Amino acid sequence: MHDHPFSSTPITGRPLAVCEPARLERLPASTTHGLACWLAIPQRLDPSLPPLVAVHGVRRGARNQARQFMDRAAAQGRLVIAPLFDEQHWAGYQRVAARGQRADVALLRALEVVAFLSGVRTRQVQLFGYSGGAQFVHRFALLHPHRVDHLCVCAAGWYTWPADASQAFPHGLGASLARGSDLGQLARQHLNRFLQLPIQVAVGEHDAVPDALTRRDPALDAVQGTHRLERARRWVQQLHRLAGDRGLPSLVRLAVLPGAGHDFRQCMASGALAALAMPPPLPAVSDQRSRQAA
Repeated sequence: MHDHPFSSTPITGRPLAVCEPARLERLPASTTHGLACWLAIPQRLDPSLPPLVAVHGVRRGARNQARQFMDRAAAQGRLVIAPLFDEQHWAGYQRVAARGQRADVALLRALEVVAFLSGVRTRQVQLFGYSGGAQFVHRFALLHPHRVDHLCVCAAGWYTWPADASQAFPHGLGASLARGSDLGQLARQHLNRFLQLPIQVAVGEHDAVPDALTRRDPALDAVQGTHRLERARRWVQQLHRLAGDRGLPSLVRLAVLPGAGHDFRQCMASGALAALAMPPPLPAVSDQRSRQAA
């Protein structure tokens, strides 16, 4: 029987130092049914808090994502899970369904394993994605909004357009068959719940020039804009309109990160992005009642 990161002896064989707020550990794909994960495990772990799931961009910096969020997460007692969609097995993960594989299902399976090993509740998660990861997480949330406690989408190259049912998912919410499931129909069924999620959209103030990774075509540019900053603004506006048309409250917010271009380190530098991705835990109901009684 192999040790896992939540054993009394970590898989590295290195005991957790008393002064260390968190440690990084890796769960191999063989343990999580096909999706390796980096974990940032706080010294004082609160299993009742939804973990942060941080999804990398196309450069596959999963370990760096876990490391960048670990200090704020450790201060809250929150677990960080950074899945690794490796290029060999998960090319196109940002579109959710590619090459006959479902990246969303792989993440759901990995969350089940982490919950079993750690005792942390993963039924709902705080969900963050950067660049290609931002594409994945907002599409995951469209398909599984009941699994999302809070969504933070940073510097997505382009977005699924929920108002458009004429284009197949992930472009719009039209029919898109993937391993027997119509993902467009599934997203349409869950659209009201998605529109009521607390959603934070973030983008660097200098991320206003298309680059080699920016998806471009005339139809996409006409609807979403030509660069990430413009596309973020238009997507937020569209979500507000859709929620308003349905008589729903909207919790979608846009944050433009000062001094940042399309660079994860720049976006994280001020600490603002970590705060947007991980808002403070809400006080327990018993704590709220105690304050009201006082």
